[in-house]
Amino acid sequence: MSILWILFMMTACRKEIAADEAKVKPPVSVYIVTARIDKKGTNSDSEGTAILKGRYDEETKKIDYHIQYANISPQLIALRSGPKGSKGTLVKEVYKITEGQELPSVISGSFFLTPLQERALLKGLWFATVGARSVSPEISGTLTLKQQK
Repeated sequence: MSILWILFMMTACRKEIAADEAKVKPPVSVYIVTARIDKKGTNSDSEGTAILKGRYDEETKKIDYHIQYANISPQLIALRSGPKGSKGTLVKEVYKITEGQELPSVISGSFFLTPLQERALLKGLWFATVGARSVSPEISGTLTLKQQK
């Protein structure tokens, strides 16, 4: 009889977990973002190259970038989302030349991502393009992410 009583008490005193406690938040990551932008895979005859280096923080949804280029005079530098080899969807124009503007040696900036943009970035579907008046088509390179420890 005492064994039955103990079993009854063990099952009757089950602790209920609050809904807030049951949810486990995934760890927030910071990523190093890089891209080598060149004629590879673009059908361009340009000798121009560019390197994008940056950082993406999942908590703030902010991406910071720095782009250096060589052997090309960029008219438009853009970040696009889509499969490799496609025109993609414009995410952000990071540089567009205006009349009389002098070319900076390094283009830097930052912006915040929407949830859809973040998903595409983390899936590896972003690429950078550099267009110049004298070169057609533009040169491009895929953004790669490496989790920072």
